Amino acid sequence: MAHILLVGKGGFGDMIPLFALAKALQDRGHDIQIAAEEHHRSACTAMGMRLEPLPQARHMPIEQHQNRAHSQSLGMRLRSTLAPRQFEAELDALLPLVQQSDLVIGNQLAYAGALACRVAGRRWVFSAASPLVIPSRHDAPFWPYLYPWQQRAARLGLSQRMFLPLARLATRVLMQSQVRLYRRFGIPLPGHPRFEGMYSTALNLLMTSPELAPTQSDWPQGALATGFAWFDPPFLGGDDQEQAIVAFATAGPRPIVFAPGGSTRGDPGTFFEQSVTAARSSGRRAIIVAAKKFHGQFAPHADILVTGYFPYARLFRHAALVVHSGGIGALGWAARFGVPSLLVPSEWDQFDNARRAECIGLGRVLDIGNYTGANIAAAIRTIEGDDRIAKGLSRIAPILNAEDGARVACDAIEGLLEQSAA
Repeated sequence: MAHILLVGKGGFGDMIPLFALAKALQDRGHDIQIAAEEHHRSACTAMGMRLEPLPQARHMPIEQHQNRAHSQSLGMRLRSTLAPRQFEAELDALLPLVQQSDLVIGNQLAYAGALACRVAGRRWVFSAASPLVIPSRHDAPFWPYLYPWQQRAARLGLSQRMFLPLARLATRVLMQSQVRLYRRFGIPLPGHPRFEGMYSTALNLLMTSPELAPTQSDWPQGALATGFAWFDPPFLGGDDQEQAIVAFATAGPRPIVFAPGGSTRGDPGTFFEQSVTAARSSGRRAIIVAAKKFHGQFAPHADILVTGYFPYARLFRHAALVVHSGGIGALGWAARFGVPSLLVPSEWDQFDNARRAECIGLGRVLDIGNYTGANIAAAIRTIEGDDRIAKGLSRIAPILNAEDGARVACDAIEGLLEQSAA
């Protein structure tokens, strides 16, 4: 059995696929260590795993960063993600851990992990959940910040391929400090630091469904779409919360679930107000997922349940429809249960996930700027009357239900370990 280090950064949406993989590897007898931000300690403890905390970002506490996310400029947000001092501090912390590991697996924000493996001469496996991180010119994605122009191009019937070089250029300019660090160590950078620089020469795991991300001829070597790694996190929710959700959901017609994701969780704007307006004006029951600090904003109402964060594995099964930001995990769970999505993307990979979902008939997209009670209610009625969406969900739900991305990924990882031992 191997000593495997998993390096991850980001919120629960970024980390849960990595946690699913860590748990599956642990169940097969491997010795697992996780290097992640301190706020994931309770999750690791709940799973019985060791956490090695990565250095805390110096520019601002994570809670403050999340609350300011929508108000930050493009440059501020990308620089906070790619901060050079933070990158160097993480590299210093990771090098001794990497040197003690047989294999290192990192997610899409683990930039320092990729370099640490190259410095230490250890095997690196790249693992991500979002199709956007392994883009293809044959299935051109929607990019954050370029999305408004891509929408206009789509309306004019223009190709989306032109935006891939623009995305690469913009991120490369912002990652020059990482390029310089590679040079300082004398490590050749195999292409763009955000793309080829993150990819493994042996195994690149895309832990999402091939239904959403079909294999492309220009994917990197060793790229594998594993299928969704279904994972019910033991560190979210509690028995009392689940009892309240089940009691509400079964007391009447299936509710609409409003579950904002990404930075909308910490900076919801008018999301909750407009969601309540849509539910009440259309006479629908609703479950609204909100951080506890926002619960005081909601007036009591018999047909609306406000609840804290809860595993989608046990929440979405009760829904008639889910309104969410387009995170890949939320999209996957809704589709697995055959529940349509109203997607309201606002950042990062959400625009591309929403594009993919709409293309194969899992739901419809509503622009965040048009998120009003009247527009939400109208979109819900349209989705529920759309035969294409009903057929799309009927087709894909059993396919997703049969997927076991963690098993597929573990098999590939163990095959790589066997090659190394031979």
